[in-house]
Parts: sequence; C-alpha cells; structure tokens
Amino acid sequence: MTTREFYQAIIEAQISDELTTKAHELTAAIDMRNEKRKSTESKEKKLVADRREAVLNFLKSGTSALTREQIAEATGLTPSQVTSACSAYVRDGVMTKSEVKIDKKIKTVYAMA
Repeated sequence: MTTREFYQAIIEAQISDELTTKAHELTAAIDMRNEKRKSTESKEKKLVADRREAVLNFLKSGTSALTREQIAEATGLTPSQVTSACSAYVRDGVMTKSEVKIDKKIKTVYAMA
C-alpha cells in the first residue's frame, strides 16, 4: 500500500473530521512534491537533452539517412543513446525511421523528416 492509498483509505473511511482533513493536507503535499519533481531540471534530464540536441544538429547538417552506429561514431555517443534520442524525435515527427539492407543485414536508419 502506498502512502497515497493509505491517505485515500483514511479519507474514504470518514473516521473523524480531523483525520480526514489531515489526510487531505498530506495528499496535497504529495501532489505538490510530485509536481515540483516533474518540473525540476535534473542532471540526467539535462544530459539526455544535450544528447538529443547533438544528434539533431548532426542530422541537420545535411547528411542522408544514417544508421545508429554511424551517428554514434560521428557524435561520440553510444548507439543506445542515439537510438533513444532518435526514437523521441521520430515520435515527435522531426525524424523518420526506416529499414535498409546493408551487407545482408537489415538495419534501421534515421533521417530528418
């Protein structure tokens, strides 16, 4: 049982007005803490944003569709970091994702939309 569920159980039980009021206050405090955490720029979020920007700037430089390994080599990132950044841009419609056959293997390539 989470803290929020515990407070909700107290609210629904209507044990007393004092307990119900306090449970509402504590639930509101949890909501405020979560909202602050969501909007705060953490170190990890900044690193992810920097990686995404590096990939976007590289692909904007006029190159054609490239595999994640080629992008990683050019930007100094790992292939998994490139995949993460490109996947986010594909969801946003900024990049396109397709598959091509390279040396008898099917590889995913990314390009600007």
